[in-house]
Amino acid sequence: MSGPGRAAVAGSSQGDGGRSRLIGWEAGAEGPPTGRSVVQRIARGDDHLRELVRAGDPRLELAAQVKESHAAFRAMVVVRVGARLGSIIKWGQGPLPIVRNLERLAGADVFEGIDTGPILADISESTALERADGNWELAICHLGGPCRPRSLADLTALFNRHVWPSRTEPKTRAKNWRYWSCAVSWAIARKAVRFLLPMSTDTLKALTWDLITHAASASLIEAVWHAIQARHRQYHLNPPIDGRGELTAWKRSIASVTGRPLSLKLPIHRTIVVRLLAWRPTQVAWNRARLATALATIACLRISEVAHLQVCDLWFDHLTGYGIPGYEGTCAVHVNKRKNDRVRRGHHPALGRAADPELDIVHQLRVWMDVMDLAVHPRCRKRREPAARCPWCPPLFPRTRRGSGNVTISDGHACSPQRMSGDVKFAMSQMGANPDRFSGVSARKGGLSTAIEAGIHEAVLFLQTGHGQAKAARDYMHIRDPAVLLQVFEAFKL
Repeated sequence: MSGPGRAAVAGSSQGDGGRSRLIGWEAGAEGPPTGRSVVQRIARGDDHLRELVRAGDPRLELAAQVKESHAAFRAMVVVRVGARLGSIIKWGQGPLPIVRNLERLAGADVFEGIDTGPILADISESTALERADGNWELAICHLGGPCRPRSLADLTALFNRHVWPSRTEPKTRAKNWRYWSCAVSWAIARKAVRFLLPMSTDTLKALTWDLITHAASASLIEAVWHAIQARHRQYHLNPPIDGRGELTAWKRSIASVTGRPLSLKLPIHRTIVVRLLAWRPTQVAWNRARLATALATIACLRISEVAHLQVCDLWFDHLTGYGIPGYEGTCAVHVNKRKNDRVRRGHHPALGRAADPELDIVHQLRVWMDVMDLAVHPRCRKRREPAARCPWCPPLFPRTRRGSGNVTISDGHACSPQRMSGDVKFAMSQMGANPDRFSGVSARKGGLSTAIEAGIHEAVLFLQTGHGQAKAARDYMHIRDPAVLLQVFEAFKL
């Protein structure tokens, strides 16, 4: 903020009206002040800015205004909630400044006379049953089991706390809470808290215009809309965007003026998979990167599914259970939960034997486990309880640390999806590709693209990838010939 702005925020003599004028929010104002203009900064000798402004680029001036307005937003939130609560606010980045610890503001005067429960309730954290990851019986025992006496109200409260939030995935809840917090922070600054729930269409339009003027992308605006819609549905309120096709129309209206091309992430081609499997790096982290990338591509896995794999999820010689000879040396990758399989029926992408022994990914995965001392625990129950995460077995692609003798060993913790995505980018850079054009999604894209180009039937492909579960007939499909299950693998011609 400029000098006068700082004095107004820090001082105690000016009222809300004075502070509001600083950010252009008095009646009839068009927008926040620009502070020290771009032209003034150019006068100080910034050659790069000078050239851009000579070219007539207005984005620099807008960026300066957005930065100043963000500071003004934060200042107004502090004013609205008071100095005592304002001093404990934790700020987050977003299309507008976001108060990350909204629950600490429940006693602020700005919420006087308003039921703060629906506004400030945060259900984004994973519940005890979700954290159990399929081992729900253990979680129930931890929560007291069936023998502890409870009233009907207690039982309802436990259900609402531990089951009801699971209608939506934890990641989606976390995203919705982040952008709902953005809307609440905006409402505090704009003195519009009483208009949050239920929110009218006009209030949503006002919020959306603020987002547009603060250079928010179409995708960020849509994320705020989805969060507001979800909050209304959670409390059985009519959402501001209602009616058949209305949300699509709203999205179209924004995308038509603020939309921009996405940064396309390329699929990983079959030739890259061949080169990855032929590569023999000496460093453990590099070996993890190449194997994880190859496995994710061949098995059409999401990068989060790769990060979630344990050693007991590699079901070696699983296809021999069909009783048909010739499938020794193959492997099924057990994926106990997927985006389109929230009920944990499981999917088992198959890995076959490569014609070239140097490209045999099943053998290379066995070697990886031996080198890293990763073994299935004797107490593992994954085959008997496939829906649950094994509490005993290590992750397939763990983080590493230095052990005795300066040897790289597993630290027992799984890599995050972000680190796995970084491994994919690193592996692609080692293959001579531009890593900026690839990410974790490139592996699944590559597997699907290779299978489609090979002419594999959609039904077989979707059984492997987990897509298309809404078509009821697929629930009854069961492939009798394991050769069909290996069609996706064979499309890579290893």
